[in-house]
Amino acid sequence: MKIRNFLLLTFLVALFLGCAGREPTPGVTDSEILIGNIQDLSGPMKELGMALPHGSNLYFNYINGKGGIHGRKIKMVIEDHQYNPQKAVASAKKLVEQDQVFCFYQVIGTSPCEALRPTLEEYKIPLIAPATQSGTMSDRSRRGWEYIFHTDTGYDKQANILVDYAYEQNGDAKVGVIYQDDDYGANVLKGIAEAEKRHGVTVQKEAYQRGATDFAGQVMNLLKGGATHVIIGGVVREPIIVMKTAAAMSYAPQFLGISPTMDHRVVLGAGKEGEGFIAANFAQLYNSDVEGAKLYRELFENSGTDPKVMGMYNFYGFMTAMVLVEGLERAGKRLTRAGLIRAMEGIKDWDGKGVFPGISYGPSDRAGTESVVLVATRGGIQQIISDWIE
Repeated sequence: MKIRNFLLLTFLVALFLGCAGREPTPGVTDSEILIGNIQDLSGPMKELGMALPHGSNLYFNYINGKGGIHGRKIKMVIEDHQYNPQKAVASAKKLVEQDQVFCFYQVIGTSPCEALRPTLEEYKIPLIAPATQSGTMSDRSRRGWEYIFHTDTGYDKQANILVDYAYEQNGDAKVGVIYQDDDYGANVLKGIAEAEKRHGVTVQKEAYQRGATDFAGQVMNLLKGGATHVIIGGVVREPIIVMKTAAAMSYAPQFLGISPTMDHRVVLGAGKEGEGFIAANFAQLYNSDVEGAKLYRELFENSGTDPKVMGMYNFYGFMTAMVLVEGLERAGKRLTRAGLIRAMEGIKDWDGKGVFPGISYGPSDRAGTESVVLVATRGGIQQIISDWIE
């Protein structure tokens, strides 16, 4: 009996010491997983800063309503960086040090995400699904790459594909690009440079500053340069203004857009001047027949939200929430940041209920998707006009 009691006591002491020595995981309790999101809530992209988290919460609330992830509910804390990289860093430190979030998710903007790399390294904290399609997010030559899991096909790949499309449609095409003069635009230009080398051509390049609302100079330069195809590396407001400005100058090239221009509000805002606009997209449309899109529309309609919110960016938040949930589920009950990274690395050809062409990661792969479809505006309606293109 004494031996049995001694063994039991030894076991209990070892169990206590093991638990006492284990560091608690920040942002994780028995009932909750706290995640940090940094959006533009009051800057030049504030409309997106509302639409993205709303879409994410549609899916998080759906999962929470089913019992959460291994019994834990997801709670998202959102900070405002006003599309300012320095404010993004300050917000990130606040989320880690004060709010004690488990991971970062859906931080918007290429430059803000680039600015966070030292913070990711310092705290060894993952950033899942940054809300930028810059190919730099999966670049292993940049610091902190191992903590970032990108979901979207890079701007550089998209630019390559759009230049190829222009020359497939017209062998004598003259291609121009209007790009945002920051990290977003730099990644677009990387793809343009690759396409120039491949086709043996020179693409006319016109820059604009983030937040610009006057594109008359850029459009006039493209008109004078004889560009037959113009790629717009903007978001929502920029393509609308560019196409309306061109129409006022009686200039009608084939306009093409990098994926952030694919939002349905571009179609609504541009009106007849946007007819024929073609944009790349890394996922299915929100109004498609795939299971994930159907679930999104069902949850949106049940939420009682203004129908004007429904669209690409709201769906983007929803889609990427699916990616995070998949990683959290795979990470298991004993959730740690390192465990989430390992779980994400195990995702292979995952399509998110048909939404994605297939997301894959690995120990040295953070790219997510590598394909796009082309979406054209015809009769005021967006239609997919291609298969998946790599």
